[in-house]
Amino acid sequence: MNKRMNSKTGYLLIHGFGGNINEVAPLADFLKEGGYIVLCPVLKGHTGKRSDLSKYSYQDWILSVKNSYDELSISCEEIYMVGFSMGGLIALELSSQLSVNAIVTLNTPIYFWDFKNILLYIFHDIKNLKLNNTIRYIQSCTSFPIKSLINFRLLLFNTKRSLSNVKCPLLIIQSLKDDAVKAISANYIYEHVSSEDTNIKFYNESGHLILWSKAANNVIKDIYAFFEDVNTLDKYI
Repeated sequence: MNKRMNSKTGYLLIHGFGGNINEVAPLADFLKEGGYIVLCPVLKGHTGKRSDLSKYSYQDWILSVKNSYDELSISCEEIYMVGFSMGGLIALELSSQLSVNAIVTLNTPIYFWDFKNILLYIFHDIKNLKLNNTIRYIQSCTSFPIKSLINFRLLLFNTKRSLSNVKCPLLIIQSLKDDAVKAISANYIYEHVSSEDTNIKFYNESGHLILWSKAANNVIKDIYAFFEDVNTLDKYI
């Protein structure tokens, strides 16, 4: 991508449940190098502390992103959203209410915990005498407050009901080796949105943290190409 100032184009990158902005950092860095305005809001309560996460609801998480959207809309004529995991649910929910030029979802859950892939990763741990994945699964089951898990489910429930109101161009990206999100989630989103320009792209070379995987460079290129196509199309409408 050639460097240039794109002061009227803004990108809103949204991290996942229990995560942080590092999950979308590779894409943010790429876009900033191109001169784009990029905001990566930290969802309320996502400080890394269990006690902080439990203080906020899914409405607060949405508001975190809405505030950044409002900030972008002051100076940007075009706003694009990229949501990783639960961040994709927030992007879809907000796009059903606000003016968004296009969305990309990355490993966004409708159905979660792919036990086939989980077993494969645990087998990999046993084979290599390591417990990296196994420890991660245990932490995932014990580190999140029940209240926060309920709010995640409420966000998922409400977003599913709003999918038919999503009408902007949409690229759905899903890892086939994702252990946290079942790949059929991508198909569900594709089938229930009202966007006329909707695409799905699957990747074999990555797990859940797709922007930190071997496929990351290709994923970033595909995201940028999608937004460029949308931008070109908008100019002819």
